[in-house]
Order: sequence, then structure tokens, then C-alpha cells
Amino acid sequence: MKIRVYYEDTDAGGIVYHTNYIKYCERARSEILFANGLTPLDSQTGLIVRDLKATFHGSAVLGDMVEVTTEIVELKKVTMRLLQKVYRRDELLFEMEIYLANMVGGRPARIGEDIIALLSPE
Repeated sequence: MKIRVYYEDTDAGGIVYHTNYIKYCERARSEILFANGLTPLDSQTGLIVRDLKATFHGSAVLGDMVEVTTEIVELKKVTMRLLQKVYRRDELLFEMEIYLANMVGGRPARIGEDIIALLSPE
């Protein structure tokens, strides 16, 4: 997913504020669902963040176009670990390992095959 860096994304120096990289990754995961007729709030897509590790490699600035990639690293019945990366052209700016758990009605639930298919490489 491609995202343009706007003024609202930056600090006083025109550099993307660090928490916005996490927002970009969240947006990319949500867009995968929206593009396939689902929403993050569907009864079978209650993926919640259990843990994440973020690593910053560089900085995007006002006006940049960045791209977020998402891949499944580990998949279990109820949890998955994704690797999301943010690039400016070929330059890696940010990467995040995020652990998600599927919860439906406040209880752990098996991750649906439709979600797995959307996040898996073709």
C-alpha cells in the first residue's frame, strides 16, 4: 500500500513522527481487508495486537511517497506474527514484527481461512 506523507504526519522539522509508522502499518492491514469486502470489525476478523517490535532505519519527510509491505512470518490457529516494512523507493525506513491474536466476543478464536489467504503471498 502506498501512502503520501502529509504535513500532519510530521514533526516541526518535517520528519515523519515515529508513531505514524505504526499507523501506516495498521492502515495497510485494514486496507487489505477493505479491498476484499471485509472490515477490521467483522465478527471473524477480530485481530488485536498482542505485542510488537519496531525498528527504525531511516526517516521519511513531508511529501515523500512510502510503501508498506505485509507478510505472514508465523501462523498458528489463533495467533499470527506479521512482518511489515515501510520503504521509500528501495530504501527500508521502518520494520515491525507484530503479533496478532484473533478474538471474537472477547474469546480467542481460530483465524479464518479468508484472512489467512488475504495476508499470504500468492
